[in-house]
Amino acid sequence: MRVPATLPQAVREELRRALHPPYDLPLGILGNGVLLVICWTLLPARAVDALFRFQGPFAFAMVLALWIYSDVPVTNPLCGDAGHSIAALDDPAALRRLLYAKNIAMWLLATPLCVLVAAAIGVTERRPVTFLVTASWIVLVPLGALGAAAWVGIRWPYHPLPLRERWAGRRRWRPMLLRWTVLILAPFLVVPFLTAVLTVPGLLVWWWAGHGGRVTDGQFAAGVLLTAVLAAVAWPAGHRRGARLARRRREQLAAYLADPAQG
Repeated sequence: MRVPATLPQAVREELRRALHPPYDLPLGILGNGVLLVICWTLLPARAVDALFRFQGPFAFAMVLALWIYSDVPVTNPLCGDAGHSIAALDDPAALRRLLYAKNIAMWLLATPLCVLVAAAIGVTERRPVTFLVTASWIVLVPLGALGAAAWVGIRWPYHPLPLRERWAGRRRWRPMLLRWTVLILAPFLVVPFLTAVLTVPGLLVWWWAGHGGRVTDGQFAAGVLLTAVLAAVAWPAGHRRGARLARRRREQLAAYLADPAQG
């Protein structure tokens, strides 16, 4: 396979693949959104407090963005498109282009949904300024975590096999079931953790400005701006580091990607 020569071409190819059967990416986005709504609204209050440190109407929209991004395409980007990934392993620029395109395609499908949710909350709460700041966070900040999150799949990739095939190979339980189960749950830990690391300076700004009390819209915007700057640096830096890691492991990755039987 030949890797698309430009980023726009690569993005169009990713969107074309996402919007045709089996619709893995749109269904994953929808499924994660529904899962968050169920957890946020139906779990007991104590369980909600344990799962979600930050709560409130606008926090829901921000957490929704995090949960949607906490999915397999983020931490296992190579195996979802093994042919193009193998073709790009010897070309760091092409590999970065492929990873960027996957991130951008997911961003184009997921971000409008989260922004619409934030807009509905802004109208209901009659807080247009807070909506604009929240929307800025949704649009910019989660992307910053995706570059480093891809390292998981570069170091420990796994093939997206049907569950019946994994069960049929259950005698090889370590690669087929145990390793797969750990890696399929990894996005729910890795993406929020990386986003939290990027958000720490903003949190410090909010804590210092609010002195433990209510944060104003201006203080909220200052923290989001600082976090967005860090995210803008982290996104390309993470992918550059990931491309170097993939180049060092290209022989192992090529052999693994070419053989779905490895699980």
